[in-house]
Order: sequence, then structure tokens, then C-alpha cells
Amino acid sequence: MMAAAMTPEVQWFDVRVISPGSSGLLDLGLQERARAAAFAFAGDRHRYQVAHALLRRVLAGHTGIPPARLRFTRQPCPRCGAARGRPALAGDGAPHFSMARSGDAIAIAVASVPVGIDIERIRPGCTCDLAGVMHGDDASRVARLPEPRRHAAILRWWVRAEAVLKCTGAGIAHGMADFPLLTVTPPTEAGASAAAGASAGGGTAVPAAGCRLTQLTAPPGYAAALALRS
Repeated sequence: MMAAAMTPEVQWFDVRVISPGSSGLLDLGLQERARAAAFAFAGDRHRYQVAHALLRRVLAGHTGIPPARLRFTRQPCPRCGAARGRPALAGDGAPHFSMARSGDAIAIAVASVPVGIDIERIRPGCTCDLAGVMHGDDASRVARLPEPRRHAAILRWWVRAEAVLKCTGAGIAHGMADFPLLTVTPPTEAGASAAAGASAGGGTAVPAAGCRLTQLTAPPGYAAALALRS
């Protein structure tokens, strides 16, 4: 397998204008097909199928392996040791990847080191209850903000936390309050584009829990962040 470039590649997709097609559905593994069949609503099933078919196609482009022949595994969780940590490609020298989806948007990141990406649709309403699972420094920071700045800050915290915990492999079940994420402000990733197929640029990132964290320029109506293992 060919390793991805050290600079992570980030691609954005809109599920409203993409269909996996019959060939894309055939590329999915047995577990992916079973998971898709379990969705009660056709829209949710479509989003899942598109996301996983696209992930396979993106990774096939980096490895030279046909999408249907890619095999996935789970890294051990660094906190509890269970085999439910960061998803990974099987095989030595495989590139690292992360996928996130929210609403109609999908983001896929590929890198030569562990990477985590998160994207969230910006919704109206209060998210103040999430302050209870923040690091104390972040909780104090958002408590002083008026609305709607508090809501925006909590959303920035959420995508940063998800990206970092995907990168470390711990997942959101562990460690969301272990480190501050709002006391430093990552610059927007230079050159990142909301257009499908665009790659992230080389903006300066800041450290967080052993990762380099960058706030991404997301498609309109979304917030996104990227974490790369230092």
C-alpha cells in the first residue's frame, strides 16, 4: 500500500447530489450492508451507503486496491483496551483515515499518521447542557459569553473534541473533559475549500492531547475541525 502524504487530504461531499450506484453498493462489505439494511428511514440508509461507498473509493485511490477488496479493522481503545477504537485499514503501511457525516455533508480525511475529523451541522437553539462535559477551563470560558456567541463556542468545542478523540482513538466515550480546547484558537486551515474533492491546505495548527488541531473551513451551515497526531 502507498502511504498518504504527511499533509492530510480532506475531501467534502454532499449526499444530495451523489448516488452510490449499483457498483458502489456492491463494493460495501457484509457488515456495511447489514448496517445499511437496519436503518428504518430511506434517507438515513442513503446517507450511510453514500458515505461508506465514497470512503472506499477515496481509500482505493490512495492504496491502489479495488474498493470492494479493502479490509477494515479496529485499533484497541487507548483508554480501555477494547477493540472498538479508531477504524483502520488492514495491512502494513496503510494510510490512516477518518470520516465524519452530519446532515447532508460528508468529510473524509486521509494522512500518513493518525487523523481525526469531525463536522457538525449548525442548528439553532441552546447547547448549554454540553458545558457539563467540558474541561473546566472551557466551561468557564463559555459561561462568560452571551448568546449566540456561547452557542457558537460550544459547537467549536464539540467538533474539536470529536476530532481529537477520533485521532487518539479514545472516542467520545472517554476523555472529553480531559483537556481544554477553547483556551487556544486554531487558525482556519489555509486553502481549505468547501468544494467536493478539495484538499486541506497547510495552515498552522495548535497542540491538543498529543494532536495538532486545526479549525477547518467547512461548507456553509457546518462547523468542522481536523486533528493530526503530533
